Amino acid sequence: MVFMTDASGNAVMLLHFPCLTPAVSIDGAPGVRFLDPGLGEPGAPELLRPADLPLSQEELAGFLREFDRLRRETRNPKDLALLAGAGGGHFFSETSFAVREALEDQLNPGRVALRRAKQAQLALCLAAMIEHSVLELAEAGSLDEDFRKDLAESLGIEDGDDDDDTAMVLAAAFSSDGGLPTPATLADEFRPPWRQLLSPFWAIAPVETGIFIDDPEIAAALQDADLGFDDIAPEAFPALFPGGAPDAPLIAARPAGYRLAGRTRPDPEAPWLDATRLVVAVKP
Repeated sequence: MVFMTDASGNAVMLLHFPCLTPAVSIDGAPGVRFLDPGLGEPGAPELLRPADLPLSQEELAGFLREFDRLRRETRNPKDLALLAGAGGGHFFSETSFAVREALEDQLNPGRVALRRAKQAQLALCLAAMIEHSVLELAEAGSLDEDFRKDLAESLGIEDGDDDDDTAMVLAAAFSSDGGLPTPATLADEFRPPWRQLLSPFWAIAPVETGIFIDDPEIAAALQDADLGFDDIAPEAFPALFPGGAPDAPLIAARPAGYRLAGRTRPDPEAPWLDATRLVVAVKP
């Protein structure tokens, strides 16, 4: 039996995963909120910004400026998504900032937990910025060819590039009938892989929250992983989905984060993944 309440007996608040931006999600559960790593409008009702984010606004602004510079220098869209995982989640691993951080960590080991938390927040901010970028492209309203050109230019792909992987990514960004893709489709193509986002999400989301997954491919992968998913009785829907439940059967489990990430044992570099959370998914 999967318990749907927190330690106080209240229904668990669910957060969308892996999507961080309302406009690029599948609109099937309007009451489920989105984790805000520090980029959203403060107080937005559809967002949940943790009260104890590790980065100050000044630090975050500086990192985002550096990321924007890296984004402009990145030619391949695959590399853009990989920035979130570079250097163990530190996409400034080759900069003087990272060297200084490593030296200070050696002098003061107590800083390591804070540094890891900052890296987790930055990884989520990167994913959210990618979602915002593809949303702007999807809403541009241009003709297909103009869109394809703008998308290629925004990702640093020049005329004459013959990278097969790049061509496949661009082709996959379009719907099967060759038309403009939906924002959700674009986000899925260019956002970092969900398993890569899981650890920073687990680190930053408040411990009393759960996650909601409406991506059928992710749900199928989790159901096949023997994590103890059970069907949710319909009478439990209203408490979990106060804004209206999805029109689909649901499954739930309470796995440890490292199990959800596909690992068989705890990760000493990510101790927050030892915690369990309620995971609710649309049944595949």
